[in-house]
Amino acid sequence: MPLQPLRKDDLQIGKPIPYSVYDKDRVLLLSHGCVVESDTVLSMLREQGMFSDDSKPKSKGGLLYQPSVIGSRVAVAEAAERRGPVTEDLPVAVAAAEMGDETLIPFFETTLRMGDPLQLRFDDGTEDRYPVRLIGAVDKRSLLVSHPTIDSRMIYVKDGQPVTVKAMRGKFAYSFDVSVLKCQLAPYPYLHLTFPNQVQCTSVRKAHRIMLNAVASVGRAGQRTRVACNMKDLSIAGMLVHIPRHLAVVGTQVEVAFRLQISGEPATFDVPGVIRNVRDPEDTVSQYRACGLEFAELIHAQRNALQLFIYERMLSET
Repeated sequence: MPLQPLRKDDLQIGKPIPYSVYDKDRVLLLSHGCVVESDTVLSMLREQGMFSDDSKPKSKGGLLYQPSVIGSRVAVAEAAERRGPVTEDLPVAVAAAEMGDETLIPFFETTLRMGDPLQLRFDDGTEDRYPVRLIGAVDKRSLLVSHPTIDSRMIYVKDGQPVTVKAMRGKFAYSFDVSVLKCQLAPYPYLHLTFPNQVQCTSVRKAHRIMLNAVASVGRAGQRTRVACNMKDLSIAGMLVHIPRHLAVVGTQVEVAFRLQISGEPATFDVPGVIRNVRDPEDTVSQYRACGLEFAELIHAQRNALQLFIYERMLSET
């Protein structure tokens, strides 16, 4: 069924939504029964574009969509059960890195090492990036990298093809333009790239913190009630999040849930945390506060996934 656009007043603050909301690409933003608790979250949804796949009845007022009686009962029942968005209801977050000053350096002055991951982007009119690994270098002659693949299948690469290489190691991001010197298939597939005269080196001012503008859900630890909130930045240690006033108390134990796009796939996080600091809002009548939330406990797999997300986002912005 084709998506139908929602009007700005079709979602109301503080009331369960009676249908699932998608963006224009049919990515789920919020499931029916979720409660939008703030103007900030509502504005973010409006900016991304709000659509529903429910039928569109003729109406002169009220909600643009009138769900069926059964659908309404299901929505109310689900809202009463979980009382707020669960993790799977949240939109997948993307991020932008805060980068520092750029300098040009020789290749061998970089911190790159054999085996480090790189990204290749070919001059073919697309923004596709292919992960490879650095496997060798001959000074002023050639760089050797693994052959790029998609689903374990090698992509076609022709000699002389221009390519942009990007990489990150520690607090530095690197970028340089070269071309394919030779596509070698024996004794195993790899590429000879022309040797870069210089490499663009960018220091990352906040190597472990990236900016976000994403929707998360938060609630007191041990309670089922969750509210949608605004996640503004993210690190391995925690995040900056805008939450309701009643939760914005230093020392409050909370549980926060969010979703991230990692290596092309959505990853779900639901972790405990503690409110460590609260910032006074510019708008004194606002019901929300900007809070520093520290993750209380991350398992090894979650920590690795967060680190990968942060590095991928930084690399995509260089």
